[in-house]
Amino acid sequence: MTEALRPLRPFQVPSQPDLSQGSQPGPVPGPIPVSVPDTLQKRAICSQCRIRKVRCDGRPNTCQNCDRLGFECSFSSLSKLGQYVVKLPERRRRMQACIPCHSKKTRCLGELPSCSSCVRRNRVCIYPSAPRTKRPGSTVEGAGVDDRSTREVSPGPEVGMGAAEGPALDHETTLGLMEDYFRHLYPLPSFAFLHKPTVLQRCRDQTINETLKLAICAITALQLQRTSLCHDLWVQQAEQSILQQIGRASIFNLQALLLVIRYRIESGEFPTAFMLAALAARTALALRLNYERPELSDVAQEARRRLFWALYLLDDFFCVGLREFELCPEETIHLQLPCHEDYFEAGRSLRTGLLRPGTGPGLSDGPIFLGLRGVFLRLTSVRRAVMRFNRRVGLGEELSSTIGGSIRRFEEELRSLNASLEPPDQYSVSNLTTCRWQAQFLMLHMSLHQCHCDLYRLGLDGYSEAAPSPVLVAIHPRDRIAMQFKCLEHAESIIRIVSDFSNHGDGDCLLERDAAVCAFESARLVMFGSRIPGSTSSLDVAINKAKLSLSLITRFFPYSASTQPLRKDLERLIASYSVRLALQTQESFSEPDPPSARSSTKVSQYASARQRLSVQSLLLQSDFVDDSNEIAGPTQGPVTQTLANNVQTDVQTIHASGPRGGTVVGVATPGTAPSAASRNQGWSTAGQANPGNIQVSPFGLSLDAGQEDAGLIFNPWMGFAGTDDMYGASALRPSGPDDEF
Repeated sequence: MTEALRPLRPFQVPSQPDLSQGSQPGPVPGPIPVSVPDTLQKRAICSQCRIRKVRCDGRPNTCQNCDRLGFECSFSSLSKLGQYVVKLPERRRRMQACIPCHSKKTRCLGELPSCSSCVRRNRVCIYPSAPRTKRPGSTVEGAGVDDRSTREVSPGPEVGMGAAEGPALDHETTLGLMEDYFRHLYPLPSFAFLHKPTVLQRCRDQTINETLKLAICAITALQLQRTSLCHDLWVQQAEQSILQQIGRASIFNLQALLLVIRYRIESGEFPTAFMLAALAARTALALRLNYERPELSDVAQEARRRLFWALYLLDDFFCVGLREFELCPEETIHLQLPCHEDYFEAGRSLRTGLLRPGTGPGLSDGPIFLGLRGVFLRLTSVRRAVMRFNRRVGLGEELSSTIGGSIRRFEEELRSLNASLEPPDQYSVSNLTTCRWQAQFLMLHMSLHQCHCDLYRLGLDGYSEAAPSPVLVAIHPRDRIAMQFKCLEHAESIIRIVSDFSNHGDGDCLLERDAAVCAFESARLVMFGSRIPGSTSSLDVAINKAKLSLSLITRFFPYSASTQPLRKDLERLIASYSVRLALQTQESFSEPDPPSARSSTKVSQYASARQRLSVQSLLLQSDFVDDSNEIAGPTQGPVTQTLANNVQTDVQTIHASGPRGGTVVGVATPGTAPSAASRNQGWSTAGQANPGNIQVSPFGLSLDAGQEDAGLIFNPWMGFAGTDDMYGASALRPSGPDDEF
């Protein structure tokens, strides 16, 4: 039995006759084709499932996929409106890793808007944007889809990381970020070196320097947490452009470089920022920015000055009183201080004076007007001098007889700075709320009180940053008690300023890292001082005040990598004091949990006590490793090893006998540790014994320099104590002009 076979080709239907000659159409001869039914019927597919490339069940009104995922189905819109405009479905997950996870080579799950890995590590999550390509057939015929909105919303084809590049900055986005820069970042001391009218006008005319434009947009997007923008790619482009032109110094490249350095600091790339800071200092010296240029216009002169002063403030991130790391030594600066903001914006000049009053010729002629920024820079110079003074006291290089006179000179200088402020710049709640530059106003007065705290904390016996016990013994008890109460008084003033700003200040303004440092140090001092008889705050009140400082750091520095250690240390300190409060312990005065000693690097291990970094220096978080041992090869020959042993024996003999044959107290022989009495004698003056009831300073504890992280005695302001100073070897080293820090 045979079945009818389907023809291999369709029947050919004769063409219609030509009707142009007037012939009448007639019946078409030939066989009639037989239609064969198609078993595959076309199913309706909604636009959402078509775009997502998934199977659609074609259910009327709303398909099963759109109903389950909560998408707007095209079937329901067509039944209501008769015409449907494509709305692309919301993307819930990316198919490629974000830029931070890709650079760190960590697993990325691709969640939107931020992956769980970046959220857990408190970093900005940025996904690479793929090239926008218009695919044919991606829109519904006759729907009238706007191409511009499709480009902005469409995620584009998923490609590999190697082919993904960030979108170029369009004019509208650039102009918006420029205005945000001058609204939020320009009030800060380190960002006030751009002339607002000139920069905005060049941005509108699209004649602004491309590298500077990328740097401004990158740092603004990072500080304002614009996670949808690829600011990480913009800062990479700006940095590469600067390095490609490293041999051609330019004022615009230097402006961009400072912004790139601040970006690297805020994103936690401290080693890169430290190296780029040296390049910025060399560029400034190549352009001779540390000298005046009277032949230039007023705007150009003031912009040059502000650029160099911004570089001067950059030292506080790394050196913190250590001269060998300073980018701009004060003796090389021959510039006036910045003028008032209104004069700078209007393009007018104003006489302001130098960094150190009375050091320049001819500056006493005519009136001198110091604004907030000028006073802040002079205060920064005084704070650095106080830090160097504290370092000398801690190392025993400051005579006990001269400490009082030095403190009085610093007090007089600080009183003079406070008196130089105009009445609207003096601190009060009304002046705080009405000040146009609230961030600058707040940071100035917090820094002023912090400078007093740095000066007076030397007298806080038991505090981790107090002066050594022999130095405290040499100070009159009346003066030591006065220093303690003055220190706590200024710490309370910082807490009061923090409280006023939290209640009456602008919550949308940005602050710099120094505000977090002042809040952190004041909280430590207030909690420590609560146990001193006669203090104004009890322990429970002091803990509540410390929580105000913690709230300021958490609120205004949520994603700043440079302030993360401060927040963690303060949380741990508050928890330790809370345990003491709950147990109602009454042990001797000591800080229960000083700031954590961050793991030292190889470079920090071999530095002497004069070179130790402060806890506020970001270099402690930069893992620089000295690989000098690889120069000579992995092993030592027998001759070299014998010579090294002989040299070591000679050095031990010299240290044991002293420079003139006398025995140096506190010197340990190999395998033994110096006694506590001998260490205390190393700080005492001749003929003066250390009383037994005086607490021994941390500088007198032993340290095994052979183990990098074993038993390191860490001073939060002086860094790690060196073995030479603890064992009395510092007395053998003559002091000179290069030893002053």
